[in-house]
Amino acid sequence: MLVTVLGVLTGMLTGLAPGIHVNNVAAFVLATETAWAGFLGAVVPESGGDAIPVLLAAYLMATAAAHAVFDFIPSVFLGAPTEDTALATLPGHRLLLGGQGAKAIALAARGAVLGTAFAVLVLIPLRALLADPVGLADRFRPWSAAFIGFVLLALLISERRGRRGDRIIRAVWVQALAGALGIATLRGSVPIDPSVVLFPLFSGLFGIPSLVFGMRGEPGSIPSQRIESLRPLNREDVRSAIRGTLAGASVSWLPGLSGGAAATLASLRFRKPIGPSQFMVVLGSVSTSTALLSVAVLYMIHRARSGAAVAVNELLSDYGTWTNPFAAPASLLVLVAGTALATALAAPLAVRTGRLVARWSTGDPRRVSALSLAVLIVLLAVVSGPVGLAIATLAAVVGLVPVALRVRRVHLMASLLVPVLLGYLTGA
Repeated sequence: MLVTVLGVLTGMLTGLAPGIHVNNVAAFVLATETAWAGFLGAVVPESGGDAIPVLLAAYLMATAAAHAVFDFIPSVFLGAPTEDTALATLPGHRLLLGGQGAKAIALAARGAVLGTAFAVLVLIPLRALLADPVGLADRFRPWSAAFIGFVLLALLISERRGRRGDRIIRAVWVQALAGALGIATLRGSVPIDPSVVLFPLFSGLFGIPSLVFGMRGEPGSIPSQRIESLRPLNREDVRSAIRGTLAGASVSWLPGLSGGAAATLASLRFRKPIGPSQFMVVLGSVSTSTALLSVAVLYMIHRARSGAAVAVNELLSDYGTWTNPFAAPASLLVLVAGTALATALAAPLAVRTGRLVARWSTGDPRRVSALSLAVLIVLLAVVSGPVGLAIATLAAVVGLVPVALRVRRVHLMASLLVPVLLGYLTGA
């Protein structure tokens, strides 16, 4: 309980502060493991020395779970997206301008809780699928590049309307620009910390264009934000959460893919476009399910697919293998229980925080957008420096292209997918 509460508080701080990621916390914990061990040993003396690494891993998992929930607040209200919440900037801003900013956060929190619950339910099936008896993880590895290519192609096909294919051609152009930017930024020799580079990249692609268009809007006031109870859970929420969980599960074990790619998968819909409210539920479930399952995969196939999983691997070097599908290792049960508890604590806190922020967000949309843009620029300068500002500026230019060409901005996720695809093709 102690480490879970500490993790929730830490994740709340990192989620509300754009540019700070769970990976930063993980690196700090690993660098100060001895001090943490002394602190936990003094506070919980009955835990024993062998339990200290498990407690530290549980703290990191709780931090990751809370961060995944609170991360949506700056994305919706400030337009400061991370890799996992980049797509949330778009429907979240639409809900904000409709007086439903607090609702956007509440829907993401609902999706986060549902995503964690469904992730727990798929643990045993996923273990059987990835390891024995199916062994999909090893069988699928040669097809990883083809899978990413399929995702990019599916995004293009989803633009088809009627018999006209000109929208697909325009979407190809957007993917090409975003892919080139991603290759130059993520695989080039950019003088910036790799753990920071995604912040200016996605702020430019998704956050800044939304704020720029908000500054050019009609004069007036942002509608008074309605602070009301969220509607009861319905079947559409459950279906959206299942889609997000399956998307998170499908990429939690694939090398090079992460929550941003999972959100891209979950956004694919070829018939009726998904509405902004349900989109927030999908993204919330993607975020938390990916965080939990990426660490669970460590026990299934001994591969770390996230910064938190790498840290857990360092802390629990002898965590063992999940050999019996119906008898998970004790340390994994502790991590799963702590993550579920952290999500359950963080979700209502995020909803309350979203309501507090919504109360002072009313005003002239141009002024609010200008203030948010100024705050975002300051954050970029502090976190990533002049190089980060340059990347964000260039990315903002690319981010305006899909708006001008009238195609969906989800194609901008090619900035992440294309570099990963290139890595598979070149073996680097």
